[in-house]
Amino acid sequence: MQLERQKISTWLARGQALAQRLGPVSRGADWMEHLAALSTGYRPDPEREQQEPTYYDYPALKEPVWRWEIVWYFFLGGLAAGCYFIASLAALFGGPEDRATRRIGYYLSLLALLPCPLLLIKDLGRPERFLNMLRMFKLRSPMSMGVWCLVSFSFFSGLSALIQAARDQWLGRWWGARWLARLPQRLLALPGMALSLFLGGYTGVLLAATSIPLWSRSKMLGAVFISSAISTSSALISLLLRLGAAPAAALHKLERLEWGALLSEMVGLLAFLRGSGRAARALVGSGPDEHGPRFWRFVFVGGLLLPWLLQTGVLVMRRPLQREQASIRPAAGSAERNRLSLSGLLLSLLVLLGGYFLRRTIVEAGHSSSRDARTTLWHARSPR
Repeated sequence: MQLERQKISTWLARGQALAQRLGPVSRGADWMEHLAALSTGYRPDPEREQQEPTYYDYPALKEPVWRWEIVWYFFLGGLAAGCYFIASLAALFGGPEDRATRRIGYYLSLLALLPCPLLLIKDLGRPERFLNMLRMFKLRSPMSMGVWCLVSFSFFSGLSALIQAARDQWLGRWWGARWLARLPQRLLALPGMALSLFLGGYTGVLLAATSIPLWSRSKMLGAVFISSAISTSSALISLLLRLGAAPAAALHKLERLEWGALLSEMVGLLAFLRGSGRAARALVGSGPDEHGPRFWRFVFVGGLLLPWLLQTGVLVMRRPLQREQASIRPAAGSAERNRLSLSGLLLSLLVLLGGYFLRRTIVEAGHSSSRDARTTLWHARSPR
């Protein structure tokens, strides 16, 4: 016990010394500007930008009216799509140890999907506007396709959750529950997975179809949102599985899926920033109307890079721990499992917060991008 206290004191002292050294750097904006220039490939030139023609510096675009309802719709819709996709993977290709993943995934998909129509109606202002969107079907309209995808996906998500509830005997033993339990859940999984991928990525395509420079300069937002949907959903499912003492094999599969999704999301996000160039300044810059502090701290570092590094460490350490588990005393083995469980809970929370702040920061930075008259005209003139 005394040795552990000494180690903790040493770590705290080292952390305080490191914080004192990094204090001046963190208080300044130089490191953030270097990251912005490195990721976008663009360095601001105020003198040259001031010479660019504008119409009395008035914004050339109308600012978007999207508020917190759309942020939560993007986040919950991504969770619903990702949870259904992971649950269907477990149903089609998983073993007996993946039954908990399938059950929790289908239930979470429906729970996350239920508020989505309400959020859309709240954003539209009147319920009849949502119904009017169902009167037409346009293949070239991301909004029309998104609404129809939401309605179609709701059928598959709701039916899959009902079948799972009937098989878990949550609906009783009457004839209707027995009939639901016999329905082919795996057959529903195939079209449901296709719709879930569309639902998870169409929100990024919807943003890219606008005239806002930040959203439309690059076409990578759809891929970023799909990767984020998979990473946040695997984090949420693994979080609940850890709380419920699920099989280690199922958690290990989710950890590998989460690791790959985080890596894909980071690569896609960096490609999005590089493809956006100057238009991405509203997202990654440190200016007064730019959102770089939140993006780099809560999205890229806290929600992507740090969880990916922690997940890498967990996956690397797992094999030696499994080999030594037989020779470790039961109490020590239990303590080690608890430590890994706590680190897994922290990792899942970081990924979920990062997924929420990703959507919130991109939406809010789009508002700032629409107010930048010079970047808007540069975006209209410059070839992509």
